[in-house]
This record gives sequence, structure tokens and C-alpha cells, in this order.
Amino acid sequence: MRKSVKRTTWALVLLFALCSQGAKTQVSDPGNRSAHEFVESFFQWYVQRINSDIPDRFWDSALKYKRSSFSPQLFELLKEDRNAQARCIDLVGLDFDPFLYTQEPAERYVVGRITQKGQSYMADVYAVRHGEQRGKPDETAEVAEKKNH
Repeated sequence: MRKSVKRTTWALVLLFALCSQGAKTQVSDPGNRSAHEFVESFFQWYVQRINSDIPDRFWDSALKYKRSSFSPQLFELLKEDRNAQARCIDLVGLDFDPFLYTQEPAERYVVGRITQKGQSYMADVYAVRHGEQRGKPDETAEVAEKKNH
């Protein structure tokens, strides 16, 4: 059980690594634009779900409704964590939201700088709290095109 939690945590750390770059959006080439639109769309959908009155663990909804948004490896790790938690009363897995990298979601998130790293794009994501965007990204989402998706 601990091994799976550690694997999940490391996968998420790799997916949403913290960084300290500026907030300029760079969407000039088609890959950057596509990555920006994908990340922005996902975070808008996800935060809207969090702000609704739907009673569930919000990232379970992402696994259910946005499965194609995740690599098979990440999907399996998150599903494994969810299933382990379902079998226990106490917290056994992640104690933070793996997409927002927090226990306290902000009112909204904005996508900033997009950079290409090999075949992937890294999108800086900023929390907006009380109308103020942080000076550094809260996380960086990795986006890669697979089979024209």
C-alpha cells in the first residue's frame, strides 16, 4: 500500500512540478496554443465542479469524466489510490488535490507561460485568490499529444 502511495505521489510531483517562472502566456505556435487551450479548459471544468454542490471527491470526477485527459500510467495510479481509500476509513493515500496541488482550492486558476520540453509542453498554472494572481506558478501541468489527442 505504501509503495503505491509513494508511486502516486512521485507521479504527481513529476506531472505538477512547482516552478518559479513569470506569468506571460506564450501561445504563438500551434503546439503552445493547443496546450494552453487544453489546460485552460481542464482547469475551468475542474474548478467549476469543485465550486458546485456535487458531493464527491472531485478528482474522482476527473477520472470518470476526463479519463482521456490522462496518460494510462497516471490514470492507473490515481485509480489505485482512489480504490485503496475506498477500502479504508482512515486516510491512506493522497491528502491533497492532485490537480490543484492543494487542500484549499482557489476561486479560479489561469494558465500562464507555455514552454516546450521535448515532445511535451509545460503549462504554468496560477491560482487566483481574492482577485489576486500569485507572482509564481502554483504548479506546472505537463501536456503531450498522443494519437492526435
